Amino acid sequence: MKTLKSFFLILILSFSFHLTVVAQTDAERIEAEVLRSDVEFNIYFLASDEFLGRDTGTHELDIAARYIATWFQTYGVEKADGYDSYFQDVPLQTLRSPEEITFSVGDSTYQKNEHLALLTGYRGDMDASYIFLDYATEDELADNDVEGKIVVASAGLPGQTSPQQLFMAVQQKNEWAEAAGAKALIELYTNPQFPWQVLVGFLGGDRMDLDDNNGENDEPMPHFWMNGTTEERVNYLGELSDSNVTLTVSGAEPDRFTSRNVVGVIRGTDPDLRDEYILLGAHYDHEGVAEDHPDPITSEYIYNGARDNAVGTAGVLAAAKYFAEHPPRRSLIFSAWTAEEKGLLGSRYYAENPMIPLEQTIYNLNIDGAGYNDTTKVTVIGLGRTEADDEMIAAAEAFGLEAIPDPVPEQNLFDRSDNVNFAQRGIPAPTYSLGITDFDDEINYYYHQPTDEPDTIDYTYITSYIRSIVLATLKIADRDEAPFWIPGDVYEEAGLELYGRE
Repeated sequence: MKTLKSFFLILILSFSFHLTVVAQTDAERIEAEVLRSDVEFNIYFLASDEFLGRDTGTHELDIAARYIATWFQTYGVEKADGYDSYFQDVPLQTLRSPEEITFSVGDSTYQKNEHLALLTGYRGDMDASYIFLDYATEDELADNDVEGKIVVASAGLPGQTSPQQLFMAVQQKNEWAEAAGAKALIELYTNPQFPWQVLVGFLGGDRMDLDDNNGENDEPMPHFWMNGTTEERVNYLGELSDSNVTLTVSGAEPDRFTSRNVVGVIRGTDPDLRDEYILLGAHYDHEGVAEDHPDPITSEYIYNGARDNAVGTAGVLAAAKYFAEHPPRRSLIFSAWTAEEKGLLGSRYYAENPMIPLEQTIYNLNIDGAGYNDTTKVTVIGLGRTEADDEMIAAAEAFGLEAIPDPVPEQNLFDRSDNVNFAQRGIPAPTYSLGITDFDDEINYYYHQPTDEPDTIDYTYITSYIRSIVLATLKIADRDEAPFWIPGDVYEEAGLELYGRE
């Protein structure tokens, strides 16, 4: 009889345990398995002084990439189909400031900095006629004979008003002009939000860009911005359209090198949805070391980048570990981008050379931010712009946080992080940021400063934030219907085209 009672007791206990496991919510499981110790370790490691600020092109960033790939391998994240590693090589070049730029039209000569800023790595001389267009859109270029000519037109595209939009249009206009047979493109820059002298200071020094020629010797098409704020100059150029001109750029050639994106995949469980992917991404690079640092280097000269963006990278690593054990219905791409701080270059390269077709990538949840000044919130840059708001709001609430929209829309933060490279191509792509209510002194004390060190972080809050990212990813990946842009969004049309929607 005693044996029978023991048997029933064990049976009841086992049944009770089974009920407890079944009743465990997704949030409870994430809280149990996404460990603060992992989060804290990864942030302290990646933002340590020994990484010297994880600058693009350095040995230290290569070590960080290897660490991320090893984490993927250790916890069972797969490589993308057709790839034998987690790395995507990103060809980059450091564009050296030209020694001289001259553009001679009629009896006028325009020069470097005062009138012209070079956007590509071109070096050389050319004699050609030029044609004055409105914006040099694809249709304009097709409607005009630009073969072998220098095209002069307004910067950006019709309706664009922010400096970020003008920057983002550069690549597309360059491709259109080159495909139409133009020899060079000169855009007249007039935007008062980013004055000419500030622009020259930004573009006038050495800077980094993708090496679109992949190290080959083909010269890139010359592409310039020209100070167009003087009405007389614009009228003069318009009047002399079709004249012969000379253009000269001299100086050191670009330095070419390779950095790496780190990309892994977890397959979804639903056979009807597993060919759709959620892209969870964060950049793992930062600013490196201050140029005026002494020797030997001390921590006060190192841009450790704990908030920006060791936190985001730790979020990707935590999600990868969790979903390797608990895959959702849709498949997941985990990505750590290089060269974000150099102009969103790593994510741009992936968007141009996707390891998984973009039309199968139905959502991008980007993790990035300047820091936090409110530990009760997460700030979703793009809340109200896609159909996944409910999932992100609920995920934050599950861990005692409130999801709020962009509090500083005038900063145009949506278009200043890696998500924009996917949004432009139609993929719904908000940025899930730490709680920020304003760019105040607390934010600016750490943002892109040597003070952004791992021992200044509230790890209780950061762990809750990262757990909410994991839950938001799960909820979006398990939706019956893929979330899309809210009707009327600026990127809706690109999404309709990408996914073949009407």
